[in-house]
Amino acid sequence: MKAAFGGLLLAAVLAASPAKADPGPDPAPARTSASAAASRFHPAQVWGGIGFYDTSVSATIVGVNVSNSTGQFGFNGGGSYAFPVNPDLSALAFGNIALAFGSFSSFPITVAGGIRGEHLGPVQVSGLAGLSIVPISGGGGTKVGLALGAQGNYPIPHVMPNLGVQGAFMFHILNDSVTVWTINAGVSYTLPY
Repeated sequence: MKAAFGGLLLAAVLAASPAKADPGPDPAPARTSASAAASRFHPAQVWGGIGFYDTSVSATIVGVNVSNSTGQFGFNGGGSYAFPVNPDLSALAFGNIALAFGSFSSFPITVAGGIRGEHLGPVQVSGLAGLSIVPISGGGGTKVGLALGAQGNYPIPHVMPNLGVQGAFMFHILNDSVTVWTINAGVSYTLPY
């Protein structure tokens, strides 16, 4: 009888005590140093790839503008360093070297500045303007001029951390009525420091 009375008393105490509020879902786990490191801004990036290079020379002969264009295959490599302006935008220092070959060879060297959108969807997009120096074989000489371009980088961390797919378009307006436009594609790597 005492055991039954004790059980009833315990049931009455539990029923009379205030119920604990439901805490809801488990709180999010605390950020680890690995996840914090992954979200940090990484300013330095390098890349390499292949591309198409179209070199065009224009001349005026007896009042008629004549242009000759030659397509070439090439390789390129370069790097950039970003200086954050705000969380979504960075100022950019950019350098690229290429070797294009076909009926002649050219060696476009570009040093530029620009801006980079850090979070335009999953892609980083850069706008560039700077100086191009382009030595051309076969008596073409060295041409100098303005470089304008755009570059995009799509990170693929599920393949390898800091790796990305990179594409670029550049237009070089050079002296002696020479222009070169390029389309490049390759891989990029963000330096993890």
